[in-house]
Amino acid sequence: MTAVAPGIAELPFVERPIRELLHLEVDRERPSREFAGFGWARVAAVWLEAAGRAGRRVDDALVIALHTADDAEPLTDDLELEFALPDRPVSVLASAFLSRWLPRLPQQSAIVLAVCNPHRAALRRPPAATVPVHHGLGDVASWREATPGEPGERLILTADDWCML
Repeated sequence: MTAVAPGIAELPFVERPIRELLHLEVDRERPSREFAGFGWARVAAVWLEAAGRAGRRVDDALVIALHTADDAEPLTDDLELEFALPDRPVSVLASAFLSRWLPRLPQQSAIVLAVCNPHRAALRRPPAATVPVHHGLGDVASWREATPGEPGERLILTADDWCML
């Protein structure tokens, strides 16, 4: 019996703790290229940092973590996503995925797409988005740092640059 690839709506895209979602549950010195987790989380704040610029704080954000396929064709306005499922990888365009999933996710004040954009695609605003959508250009990496004198830690996503739709 051959396994049938799930439709976009049947992908196991679930809420996860933010540290697990961004692979921050362990201390590491560099991004993990083998980590292929995906899902979503709500955060009080996340910092978006770009090379050579001060970071920008995004409050009350829905962080959507996705992965691009390593061998994806360059697209000018979309990304080929890859979901590493236990029995096989599944590919889908980001525009189709977001059209299907954004209406099903909780509303926050902003959406942050934590997804590498190696070909620097100029993504289109998803029709279901009712708040600002932030996405990176180039590789996106996640970090955390202590905030001296304050409780908790700062969650940081870095990219070559950040765009807002």
